Amino acid sequence: MPSTTQETPRRRVRLTPDERRAQILEAAARIVAEKGFYGLSLQDVCDAVGLSQPGLLHYVRNKEGLLQLLVEQRYDRRFDPDDFIATGDPAATHPDGVSLPAYLRYLVRNNARTPELIRLYMVLGAEAASPEHPAHEYFSQRPDGVWWLYSQTTWRLPPEVGPWEDQRTLVEMCIEAMDGVQVRLFRDPPIELEDQWARFEQVLFPSPVWDDYR
Repeated sequence: MPSTTQETPRRRVRLTPDERRAQILEAAARIVAEKGFYGLSLQDVCDAVGLSQPGLLHYVRNKEGLLQLLVEQRYDRRFDPDDFIATGDPAATHPDGVSLPAYLRYLVRNNARTPELIRLYMVLGAEAASPEHPAHEYFSQRPDGVWWLYSQTTWRLPPEVGPWEDQRTLVEMCIEAMDGVQVRLFRDPPIELEDQWARFEQVLFPSPVWDDYR
């Protein structure tokens, strides 16, 4: 005897463009972590978020656009100084400001947990050296963007190094050193990212000047 019970049809939840883009990036980041960026296909992302390829391309343009968004939104905008402050770490909540060395250790520690995103960033950054690459402008402007972002935070600095306005060279050296250490992560023999960064910290933030500001 056929059942007279009727199933209630599911209501399709309509996401805002920002919510849909976040969903796409979450799925793409998960796939990159599982398969690597060479193994990432647009169809995999479509299947994960329930979109057709034309629907997906409405948000990301092409695979290169998706990879660029992954770098911008999932790599470069995570673990920023506000995230560090939110941890409640004493080095982040000192009344005089945030410890720059401690923040960079926090950043390295968290980056080390997602090596595939680091690999994606490194490869895309190298490819973007070409002016024709869609991510060229983003990487060219990245030093300005990092400086602007960090300048929104109050940092606790040793008096000997001067005010924050004088620290741009130091900040750029830190980011360049971090990029170099992360490249080294994918070569033999293997390294521990945090251990390597500790060596750079000794040079970038030397004792005794920085000892009470770590």
